[in-house]
Parts: sequence; structure tokens; C-alpha cells
Amino acid sequence: MASLRPRRRWYANTNDIEGMLNEKSLWETIDPSIRKLAVFSEHARAHNYQIPMLSKSQHGTFDQARAYQVAAAIRQLREMNGDVVAGRKLGFTNKQLWPEYGVDESNWSYVYENTVLDLPEKGELSEGKVVLADISHLSAVEPKIEPEIVFGLKETIDPSMSDLQLLECIDWLAHGFEIVISIYPHWRFTAADATAAFALHGLLLVGPRKWLQKEGPPNEQLVESLKKFTVELHQNGEKVDTGSGTNVLGSPINALRHLAEMLAKDEVNKPLEAGEVVTTGTLTRALTINNNDHWSTKIDGIDLPGLDVTFKLH
Repeated sequence: MASLRPRRRWYANTNDIEGMLNEKSLWETIDPSIRKLAVFSEHARAHNYQIPMLSKSQHGTFDQARAYQVAAAIRQLREMNGDVVAGRKLGFTNKQLWPEYGVDESNWSYVYENTVLDLPEKGELSEGKVVLADISHLSAVEPKIEPEIVFGLKETIDPSMSDLQLLECIDWLAHGFEIVISIYPHWRFTAADATAAFALHGLLLVGPRKWLQKEGPPNEQLVESLKKFTVELHQNGEKVDTGSGTNVLGSPINALRHLAEMLAKDEVNKPLEAGEVVTTGTLTRALTINNNDHWSTKIDGIDLPGLDVTFKLH
């Protein structure tokens, strides 16, 4: 089996230590009540345990604006500990999930170099081998799987851009599995609680990339393919759900635009930058992962390969 394990970067030289001290100074400028919530949330994720909803510990209103302050504080905390931001993830762009989780809006959070892993292409695997993803570090936070479309940005974007203009800012696209988690028991939370818990991000597995610049300028055909393609999700060889590009706010491109719109109104988090990875939300239901589950997808209507991954939980 080809085994995937998250990686971690540590500060290794004087310049890095100086950067870490600067980050610590920034951390100390954050409201103490926000810092406290960020520590609660991040410690639970990092040490694989669950906590009561953060909103239950608040005497006043705990809304999305406050939750995004927590998200910014978590980024600062993780960067102090050596993590490096790799991009963003969108959550709840599939409105079919809203009633199940009791939310009424989408959200976003950061993904990191040690939570974004590349899946090998089939030609890179020895005959008979399968990809094994070790997610035992997420075993107690109820991991679920979400098939998604992932973009790699080569330029900054603006929410006023057309679909074609947005595609021209994308370096590559890929099919991926996002492993979502809940630091709250039984997946019970408010929308703001979910945002303050990394928008439920645990791990992002990115399949082979389709490099857009190699095939000429993006065109309307790709715009339509991103809306109309379909995906089948299989668990241990049995089809358990189907989805389509239209499930994520009409198209993964629309989801990307929506992220830019949210960030344009955000006073504490940075806008998207060139080089970031963006995963656009689940195309199907989010389904529970069991130990030694084999999950696979079949895609029709867009030139991306399906995925095949076995998961180890303990």
C-alpha cells in the first residue's frame, strides 16, 4: 500500500525563530476571549478529542463575525506552532446538507500544508497496491468523507469576474476527498460553531491535477462541464450516493466566487492570494468513514479521474 501521512514543518533556523517571535507578538494583540476560544478549538483538533459547543460558553451572541475572528486567531496560533497556510476550504456550499446539520449558510476556513496531501497517480502505484490514508489522528472526531472539486490559483480573483475570467485565474483543477471532522459530539453545532472549528476541515486529499494552461485558454465548454458533471461515491464497492457540480452553489466556479465575496466583507482575515488551494464543497452527502473502509468515485462529464483510497482509523 502507498501510505499517506500528514507532514509538519518546524522552525529550523534563526530567521524562522525571529518569525515565530513576531507571530507571538501578533497573537498577543488578539482579544483574550477570542484567543481562549481559538485555543479550545485547536487543542481539541490537535489532540483528537471533542468539546462542548463554543457557543455554549459565551454569555453574549456568538455569531459568524465572532467565529471568523476565532478562525483568524487559530491561523495565528497554528503559524506560531510551525504550520503553513496552503489555502482555504468552503463548507456547506451544498444546500442539500443544511437541514441535516441545522445550518442556513455556507462558510470557509484555512487549510494547511500538513492537512493537504497529494494522492499518487495510478501510474505511480506498483501493481496491486492501493492508497492507504492513515487518519488515526482524527479517529475521535467522527471523520466523514466529501468528494469535491479543488482549484489551484495562479492569480488573485475578484467576485465581479465572469466564470471565464475566474477560470483564467486558475492554474489547475482536481478532484479530491475532503475529510471533515467535528470537535463537537454527534455533529451537533450552530453555523458559527462550525466556522470556529476550522469549518470542520480535517484533511484534504488532492487527486491528479488538470493543468489548464497546457490545454489553451479556458472556454465555455469547461464552464458547462463544471456545472453538469456527475460523480458516484462508492463505499467498499457499493454505490452510496451521487452528486453533481450544480450541487455546490450551481458550480464549483460559483462557489469560488462566493468565497471571494465573503472575504471581501471580512475585516480580520486575508483575501485569497496566488498559489492558494481552494476546495469548493461536497458534491454529495458527507458520509461516515469506518476503519479499513475503501472509498472510490466515478466521474462523468469532466476530464478528471476518479479516486480510490482505503482509510485507517486505528
